[in-house]
Amino acid sequence: MKEHVLKSPGKSVIYQIYKTLNHFAPNLTTQLGEITDNRQRKEYRIDEVAMAGINMFIFKQGSRNAFNNARKDPVFVQNYEKVFNMRLPHMDTPDELFRQLNAEELELLKAETIRGLIRKRVLEKYRYKGYYIVAIDGTGQGNYNESCRDCLRKTSKNGVTTYFRNVLEAKLVTPTGLSLSIASEWISNESKENFEKQDCEREAFKRLAKKLKKLYPRLPMVIVADGLYPWEGFFNICNANNWKYIVVLKDGNLKSLQEEINLEKIITPNQKRQIIRAEKLKRITYDYHYLTDLPYRKHSINYVELEETTKHIKTAELKVQRFVHITNFEVNAESCDRISYTGRLRQKIENEGFNTQKNQGYALEHKFSRVDFNAIKNYYQCLQIAHIINQLTEKSQEIKSLLRTYDITIKYLWQRLMSFLLEIDVNIEEIENITHKRFQIRLE
Repeated sequence: MKEHVLKSPGKSVIYQIYKTLNHFAPNLTTQLGEITDNRQRKEYRIDEVAMAGINMFIFKQGSRNAFNNARKDPVFVQNYEKVFNMRLPHMDTPDELFRQLNAEELELLKAETIRGLIRKRVLEKYRYKGYYIVAIDGTGQGNYNESCRDCLRKTSKNGVTTYFRNVLEAKLVTPTGLSLSIASEWISNESKENFEKQDCEREAFKRLAKKLKKLYPRLPMVIVADGLYPWEGFFNICNANNWKYIVVLKDGNLKSLQEEINLEKIITPNQKRQIIRAEKLKRITYDYHYLTDLPYRKHSINYVELEETTKHIKTAELKVQRFVHITNFEVNAESCDRISYTGRLRQKIENEGFNTQKNQGYALEHKFSRVDFNAIKNYYQCLQIAHIINQLTEKSQEIKSLLRTYDITIKYLWQRLMSFLLEIDVNIEEIENITHKRFQIRLE
């Protein structure tokens, strides 16, 4: 770390979070106050309770117990009330609410936050040919040793049954690393009795597609996904919704299409493009081969294959990677590189999305509720809302500048955030000044 004295980086972060909420989600607390409240005891307002669930993830506390420990400190509680203009309940109170609340209500609030970003044109510059890039992928939420009715299950050769929960995500991704949840669908045996076939990712995608169309009926989107998705039902759904797609084609998948591809490679060997880039100690060669108007049942599909060769200048060591995508975008020599690049942005949902949520303080796989699936769904939506707010905070020029100036990590910066809130009184006048002054937030 550079030799700097960090005066109050935590103060900079909490003020930036406050500005982010006011600028990008100004109606969030009002909307939280309008969700269904069927609680017996109402010591705290409904918006206070729900916001506590979201803030547990904004502060990256990782568990209800950890957030309760912070709540024991009177300085933290005072600062919390100054920043959010609401009280902080014990985390058993959100748990009680989340067991009763229909998770669709929080998902609607998440969608409204995303629609607000789209209306403000915050994400417009990241579109490809006018389409927002939406990555689709599933991930595990947690494993359970005990019997679980709604869980997926797997029995080993030794007869041991493992229970687990998976969720399918649609995240709006950008080249800069944003991975914003726009819709979620659980892969679950819930509502199934005496089933012979478990729920799966493809069946969940059918439900997720209906949800996406309902939440964002006119949003132009291109679906980027892995090798599970090239199947006729997927193509039908995308065409019916006027969605574009760029998906991975694995060897052996769609055999009739693969035969057509092998034949067309012989007939049209010249449909290629090569790009060479030189870096400090590397020379990277991108060899593209593209094919158009390939027939697959009722669909016409285009194909892009990239062979990326990286040569280390000093050692002459070679590293070769191959990427294959199919798409309903028009493909030619000028567009094949951008299509391949856009398809590879699917990795953002795994890295900046799931990996961050599992390993960078959000504790996606933690059992925030061990016995109630409905509560788990609501905690999950709180996590997604918090991750959206934090990404917009972390990508702001203010926070990026802070990281560069002091040569520190996001993880360390959030540690300083908690230290500041636990030790130093927030100046209420400075908070009020932020509200009264006009400001902009620029994302890097």
